[in-house]
Amino acid sequence: MSLVYNKTPLLKHFFPGKNLPQFYLKYESLQPSGSFKSRGIGNLILKNAIRIKKINVKKPYVFSSSGGNAGLAAATASQRLSLPCTVVVPTATKERMVQKIRATGANVIIKGNHWKEADNFLKQNIMNEINKDKIEPIYVHPFDNPLIWEGHSTMVDEIMETFSQQKFNIKNLKAIVCSVGGGGLYNGIIQGLEKYNLADKIPVVGVETQGCHVFNTSLKLNKPVEFTKISTIATSLGTANISNQMFDYAKKYNTKSVVVEDKDVVETCLKFTHDHNMVIEPACGAAIHLGYHTDLLETALGTKLTCDDAVLIVACGGSSNTVKELETALLELNLKSQKASPTIPSFIDI
Repeated sequence: MSLVYNKTPLLKHFFPGKNLPQFYLKYESLQPSGSFKSRGIGNLILKNAIRIKKINVKKPYVFSSSGGNAGLAAATASQRLSLPCTVVVPTATKERMVQKIRATGANVIIKGNHWKEADNFLKQNIMNEINKDKIEPIYVHPFDNPLIWEGHSTMVDEIMETFSQQKFNIKNLKAIVCSVGGGGLYNGIIQGLEKYNLADKIPVVGVETQGCHVFNTSLKLNKPVEFTKISTIATSLGTANISNQMFDYAKKYNTKSVVVEDKDVVETCLKFTHDHNMVIEPACGAAIHLGYHTDLLETALGTKLTCDDAVLIVACGGSSNTVKELETALLELNLKSQKASPTIPSFIDI
């Protein structure tokens, strides 16, 4: 247990079908901010706050530029640690998310058409104007920071503890499935597996939605790329690029990649909500989709899974969508699929 994140349950889950592997879900929706982001971002803020307070000269102040789950995680951790926090969110941020961030006591500024513009405004206009004689800024990147990866790696510690208590044979774990965006969660999982000498033994399957599949494209071209345009319903996965560390880990450990369509993911979100009375956002539904469609997982792994095998899916959580929004999105996606063919986003090398 930590001041900024919760220990979450790892529970066996039964998806419909016959002769399926055993599935386990890690319920990160039970974090203080509603998503796994509380682990990594909370760790970054907590450790920096401790470092600053030891000096006892300046006061720590948290700055974030995400209108999604990262911004909410930064604001929630700041609230728990009684730290002031400013979050700059782009204009596309849902009002529901803006209100959630404000409810923590954080100062919210709406600026920029997308994350990069919001981030530039934060750095150039907000952080440059603070009194640096009195304030020590804690800048919170949504995913690209070693302290964030360190925080996310605690998930693996909990997984290993639970499996040990259940006397589960770790050799039966054939894959860990997680949604991937910029690589914060993925990097944390890999570092956690490295701690137990399992990174080269348990494959990780990263799932993205079509339209923001920068990880998949980078692996195919064997070099990191940056998308110039992002188009996906899974806005929490909608980053233009991945971290260099993510690419290096993926090549080192032969990480698998799966890309799913927006429409299929939204259908999965609604099905899971109907089956379990739990609302999940598309970024989380992307990973859970492979539980409902084991054939996609088997294709990615290149092997047939048996009833003796086990697969762990990280249900990463998120606070971006309501059931009504998901139902509306599905109707719109159905209409769109009838009128137009899919387009592949352009990208540039980095």
